[in-house]
Amino acid sequence: MNLFWIQIIALLIFINFWFVLAVIKKRNDVADVAWGLGFILIVLIGWFFNPTPRVLLIFLMVAFWGMRLAYHIGRRFLKSSEEDKRYQKMRASWKGSPVFNSWLRVFVLQGVTLILVASSIIIVTNFDNSDPILINILGIIIWMFGLIFEIIGDQQLKKFISQEKNRGRIMASGLWKYTRHPNYFGEAILWWGLWLVTWGVDYFYLGLIGPITITLLLRFVSGVPLAEERYKENLEFQEYAAKTPPMLPNFFIK
Repeated sequence: MNLFWIQIIALLIFINFWFVLAVIKKRNDVADVAWGLGFILIVLIGWFFNPTPRVLLIFLMVAFWGMRLAYHIGRRFLKSSEEDKRYQKMRASWKGSPVFNSWLRVFVLQGVTLILVASSIIIVTNFDNSDPILINILGIIIWMFGLIFEIIGDQQLKKFISQEKNRGRIMASGLWKYTRHPNYFGEAILWWGLWLVTWGVDYFYLGLIGPITITLLLRFVSGVPLAEERYKENLEFQEYAAKTPPMLPNFFIK
């Protein structure tokens, strides 16, 4: 059995473990906590079987990102006793068995999406046998920029909503002045940087599936649209959205 199938089988076991936990907890939003950890699992297995310097670098990058994300979402999960409203709405729209729908529409779908986004990780762990090149350094810089942008955006929002005077208001300062979703922008950018780190590996160009998928998902599917749905009737948000781009920052906004 080659490395690719070991990674796929391990991921299958992984998503079913979280599915069972979701059934026990009656909360499908555990899938959000599992998301970053799934990437760590794939790259950890890859590093174990192909411990090249480049794969080690990718492992460290993905592990740092994935653990931070799991911690960030996990804290929010533990603080709430109710399932995230997105999943409540999703569950209400299902017909037939809610357990089967949870497995298929949440966890299997997440597993497939994870494989697509992780395509560059899967490729580099399976095919890397070369030395890093100069463009890989550019990839590291872009990845760091995206990660820092995301972290700063998250921290600014956390500080903003923690203040009683801002309850119900729209965050429009800091990085949020230039983009409505600096966290999503940073997330997309770091995946493009990660792909550049794989440049030079056999079939690295196929890894483009990863950053393209996550960018489209964040901008048009599970990121911006879902995050903004509840603010459609909010006049303050409408004014903010009229001058602030959804994801790609405009640093010329006064």
